[in-house]
Amino acid sequence: MTENNCLLKRILIIFIIFSLLNLFSIYPEEKASNIQSVTLEDFELDQNGKQKRLWIAVPERFGRENNIDTGKSLQDVAWVESWPEAAFGRDGVYDDGNEKKTFKTSLGIKLEFNRRGYNKVELFPVQEKDGKTVGAPIPFKGIVQQIDVWIWGSNYNYDMEMILIDYKGVYHRLPVGNLKHVGWKNFKVTIPTYIPQTSTYISSMEKFALVKLEIWTAPDERVTGSYVYIDHIKYLTDLMETKYDGFNLGEDNTVKNLWDKAPKSSEKTQSSK
Repeated sequence: MTENNCLLKRILIIFIIFSLLNLFSIYPEEKASNIQSVTLEDFELDQNGKQKRLWIAVPERFGRENNIDTGKSLQDVAWVESWPEAAFGRDGVYDDGNEKKTFKTSLGIKLEFNRRGYNKVELFPVQEKDGKTVGAPIPFKGIVQQIDVWIWGSNYNYDMEMILIDYKGVYHRLPVGNLKHVGWKNFKVTIPTYIPQTSTYISSMEKFALVKLEIWTAPDERVTGSYVYIDHIKYLTDLMETKYDGFNLGEDNTVKNLWDKAPKSSEKTQSSK
């Protein structure tokens, strides 16, 4: 075989390899998905004018009277009749194509501290349990790609972060953005791929969830009193789930209801062998 023939053979092999690579890149393996926008928290009131979900503001000691951890909080939280018109129009009515929904309430936070510095206020979703107020992280559905939230700012140099918890119980801190703006603004937070959102086991009690929001003050910014309003936390997620025979037995609420009412073996029966 001559040198020219060897060269032509090598060129032909390289050409075939590149052709195959291009073929696979043009026709990648398709993966089914069901991408939807889901509301996590809309801060609306129920038909009786009560909060659907309670939120509290927990400041550090310089956000309390007498600068002590046990002092009364200087912060206030209220459900205020206000909303971003860019999202819901002047009348607060949103039509998603299926039905009209009214959104007219946002979460208002009055912030105040006794000194300038890196002051922090934590905003927790909570619930009453056994006579105590405890944190109640809000679970997501599906595989979350992005979270967005509307925030009203009054041009104070404050920053917001969100704290998420994965199914392993590990906390993740993600920046929402700087609040030095005037009026309503939409913020978007991309979920990093390194955060595990689902367990390899079917019935995992731990869920990917929002634990809290945090607002930080810049050291040189005024702290004598400012207002921040938060509205309509939504997220973009893939809700595609594989349905299998008995998939409902992998849902926590279903399992709890079934086991609560199911007849069980007595201790005597269990120890008879």
